[in-house]
Amino acid sequence: MIKIYKASAGSGKTYNLALEYIRLIVTSDSPDAYRHVLAVTFTNKATAEMKRRILKELYTLAKDPGSSKYTKELVPSSLPDVETLREKAARQLSLILHDYSAFAVSTIDKFFQQTLRAFSREIGQFSTYQVQLNREALVTESVDSVLDSLEEGDSQLLEWLTEGVKKDLAGSGKYHLEDRLTAMASSLKDIPEDGILTSRSELRKLGESCERVDKEFRAKLQAAARAVMDVLERHAVLPELTSRKWLVPIRDYAEGMQIEKPKPGFLNAAADSEKWFKKADSRKLLSELGGDLDAPLSDFIAMFDAPYREFNTAVILKKQIYSLGAARELREAMVRIQKEKNVLSLDDSNAILKGIIDGTDAPFIYEKLGVRFNDFLLDEFQDTSLVQWQNFLPLLKESQAGGNDSLVVGDVKQSIYRWRGSDWHLLDEGVAKEFRPSDIFEKPLGENYRTCKSIVEFNNEFFQFAAAQLGVSRIYADVVQTPCFNNPSDGSVEVCFPEDQMEEILRTIDELRSRGALYRDITILVRANADGSEIARCLVENSIPVVSDDSLFVKSSVTVRRLVSQLALVENPGEGDGNYVAGYLAGAMDIGTPSFYHSLPALAETLLREIRDAYPEVFKAEIPYIQSFMDYLMDWCQSGGNNLGAFLRDWKDADPKIASPDSGDAVRIMTIHKAKGLEFPFVIFPFAEKVTLYKASDQWCEPELKDTALEESAGKLFRVHLDSRSEDSLFSDSYNRELELQAIDNINVFYVALTRPVYGIKIIAQPKGLAAILKQYTDVHGLVHGTPFDFKSLVREALPYQTIAPGYPSFGAGTGDRLRFSPEAMDYFGEDDTFGPEASTRIRGNVLHGILASVRTPEDIGPAVEAAVSDGLLPEKLKEETKELLCSRIESVSERGWFADDAGVYSEEPVFTSTGMELRPDRVVVRPDGSVDVIDYKFGKPQNKYLRQVGNYVSIYKSLGYADVKGFIWYFADGDIVQLQDFSLSL
Repeated sequence: MIKIYKASAGSGKTYNLALEYIRLIVTSDSPDAYRHVLAVTFTNKATAEMKRRILKELYTLAKDPGSSKYTKELVPSSLPDVETLREKAARQLSLILHDYSAFAVSTIDKFFQQTLRAFSREIGQFSTYQVQLNREALVTESVDSVLDSLEEGDSQLLEWLTEGVKKDLAGSGKYHLEDRLTAMASSLKDIPEDGILTSRSELRKLGESCERVDKEFRAKLQAAARAVMDVLERHAVLPELTSRKWLVPIRDYAEGMQIEKPKPGFLNAAADSEKWFKKADSRKLLSELGGDLDAPLSDFIAMFDAPYREFNTAVILKKQIYSLGAARELREAMVRIQKEKNVLSLDDSNAILKGIIDGTDAPFIYEKLGVRFNDFLLDEFQDTSLVQWQNFLPLLKESQAGGNDSLVVGDVKQSIYRWRGSDWHLLDEGVAKEFRPSDIFEKPLGENYRTCKSIVEFNNEFFQFAAAQLGVSRIYADVVQTPCFNNPSDGSVEVCFPEDQMEEILRTIDELRSRGALYRDITILVRANADGSEIARCLVENSIPVVSDDSLFVKSSVTVRRLVSQLALVENPGEGDGNYVAGYLAGAMDIGTPSFYHSLPALAETLLREIRDAYPEVFKAEIPYIQSFMDYLMDWCQSGGNNLGAFLRDWKDADPKIASPDSGDAVRIMTIHKAKGLEFPFVIFPFAEKVTLYKASDQWCEPELKDTALEESAGKLFRVHLDSRSEDSLFSDSYNRELELQAIDNINVFYVALTRPVYGIKIIAQPKGLAAILKQYTDVHGLVHGTPFDFKSLVREALPYQTIAPGYPSFGAGTGDRLRFSPEAMDYFGEDDTFGPEASTRIRGNVLHGILASVRTPEDIGPAVEAAVSDGLLPEKLKEETKELLCSRIESVSERGWFADDAGVYSEEPVFTSTGMELRPDRVVVRPDGSVDVIDYKFGKPQNKYLRQVGNYVSIYKSLGYADVKGFIWYFADGDIVQLQDFSLSL
């Protein structure tokens, strides 16, 4: 059964998801049922919340089922009695906690990345590839790569781009080649799956057709306008009409001036010539013209019908022909760069995975994943893209065929990520189309358990009104909710349209404080980060504590800027090449730059220690920024290596931020998009007019070119800026569709903002955009709804944690306290899920080496091996095998006395040469008769350097006065022992 829950804001979505997860695992006969249920959502925060809720409810059901709401949901409908529920909940909770990595609740991106890594060989990537979130950096590098390649003899592309630049210069006197190529490269990820790009040869023909359409239309329009003017001149009435406004466009067109479509009023008036001469003193002129004006005027008006749409399309297409011609090279450069860097753009991952899964049986996917999921819970489904859904579909169909259950939860009204590929049509109708009606169970969640009554009622009425105004009532058919919040307060909605919105924000905060609100009770939601930055600045100037994502840019840190300046000075010690700022800052700091470094992180650490010592107070205050910078640098080095120049170039365009802390008493500022799924005691929503009704945007579109002069390009995709001009072109269908989709996007943004508060909301706006519809509503229903909440009545719980002061310990080389990367990492993981000693003979040799250091006599073998297992150095399954190997090898040398009780044994004890060099032989056996055996264990193939190494050890012991010293190399794997013969080696 596929269950589809349409969950409006505050309707208990997380409650129902956790309930369904628990139902699936406690009613299953499988002891590890949790391993076969996959729950996915879209953010890490939502994932953490879902895991917390599931574990909390399982714990409650295991300890006190009577206190859980879930008990009445599960007994007796799913389980026979409470005791059975308690036992199963306790069992599943214990198993999850002891096998937490198999607790499959994750973000959708994480699940798809795990799946894609299983297919790394099929996509031609190393399994260790990195996911690149910053696609813009890859786009810029791909454009640079294409432009650089022009010097290598690509005459076709060079000729093509040069031709485009010449046309730009001839047309507008300027060109933007790199900007156009960058825009094209960025847009390639948005091409629909079945979209067809046009080749350069086809584009050249299209360009010629566009030029022909352009010239022919201009000529015909000029001729049609000239014909109208000729009639007026022939009847000698033109001199008396020169002051008429309606004559200006016709005269301009007749003279071949720039074509701009006349206003609609002009064309409507032109259709009725009597309106041209409506003044009493002009009607005589009309009678003198007779019917001679009718035909030329009709021909002129007809030019702004189909001919003008065709002309306008040609003008639009001409602007992008040359950048479209480089699309293939840009795409190839992007793929090549990702291969070279061993990275994969997150935007490309889903499409690549679809290419692999498409047509593949689900069992094969499970085999590659190494796990089988029977049941699926898909959260925030309105944010799912078509490609993501197509990747999930084989798994859901396999689940359905096996008689298992899946749950899809979402809300079309909260779909605000279309710009990121989400498609609300999937929730609206797409899922149901893929399954039989008998396999689908739809359930609307029509209650609101989060928000006070007056806010729910305001939203019920306003969004019905707004949806009707925008023509999207079907999407908002389920907007009405029943208030079920367990609080007697009405809560409040207040709307105002002041001249100074900043002043109104400050006034609202003061009023809330007077009603007992803490700063942390207040969240300000904005449409864009720029508005949030301005509001944050205003609040700070008025001594109001504030935290916002926009105030947490890593680049805003003084310490980080100082560090980057020092790095720039290391890269370019002189003051040329624009390095004056770095030179000035470095000089002002008076910090020396190291001449040598073995890695970028080590260089940054060295400089940070200097900056810390010079500016301790500033450094201490900015530790989160410093940590974020170092995290960013470490991540960059994974794909960029230790190229300081390349890092500094990428840093110019980078924009990393540190995560906003949830604690502290401060007003929070965040964008509406980031607020989705969250709730806040009180919301201030200023600049609401920034939620517009339509904003021109670039889209991949297929124009209706059949039966036109441009028909040879029918069925092909073009990147078009859809604005009001597009309505009068062959892209009009795409424009009108985008107009409707943006109306839904924008009312959804408004819905998300207005459904975040618990106790109250203040909407501050100018009557524009969607706020104009809000003004129409409040003109009838009033500006204030409900009763302001008294925050003094809140019973506040103490914070369940203590603040830990941040620190940034950093130690120089040679202190012994530095955290070092383990060289074991390179071959730690092997094939077939093996790791450590089981995967690598070198690592296993190191483990055996360490065990032998603890073995003085054969009785020590057992405890030494147990200790290695206990410390995690040796897998449990290799314990007995290791014991047998050690016992066998030590027994084979029993006659040599290397593990005898009566000998002095020194394992890895340091000895020093005359020059002070420290050496550590693996095992030195000093017998009572004064003879010495020096033994070195080796676990690889024989090498000459081993002979020199043991020879040095023997020479040292001879220099210490031991006359009879023998050296041995013990190749432990096969038991061979090599004795040295000649020790005449110098130290």
